[in-house]
Amino acid sequence: MERTGFVKEKQGDTLRVCFERPEACEGCRGCSKGFLPKKELLTVFGQAEVGDEVIVRMPEAKTLKASLLAYGAPLCGAVAGLLIASAAGAGDAVTLVAALAGMAAGYGAVRLFDLRLRRNEDWRPTVVAVVSQEEKKE
Repeated sequence: MERTGFVKEKQGDTLRVCFERPEACEGCRGCSKGFLPKKELLTVFGQAEVGDEVIVRMPEAKTLKASLLAYGAPLCGAVAGLLIASAAGAGDAVTLVAALAGMAAGYGAVRLFDLRLRRNEDWRPTVVAVVSQEEKKE
């Protein structure tokens, strides 16, 4: 999937690109019931300057896997915390704390894994082209 956006910030080869929400999303209101802003900021890798319009390729094949990892690991951690505390015969408050600790551990694992995946080009969005002023006029 490719989307067009504008570079808002630049740090080395890391860019913060602002995307308009696609027209297909306008009537959906699935993103937090429409409370999210119409513009999205995403960290991408590539070469461009602040203010440039860029085309960014998102790794479609990895999107589902990344979503499962991002949501599944904290959920599995929370369930593991619940099961461990329950098996130990802990009270409700301790079980809640164990579930929250498991969720935090799952989130930490996702963060560590994310740092590793960012080095792999198959898992990160990258700039494939900078749109020139001449292409915009056509």
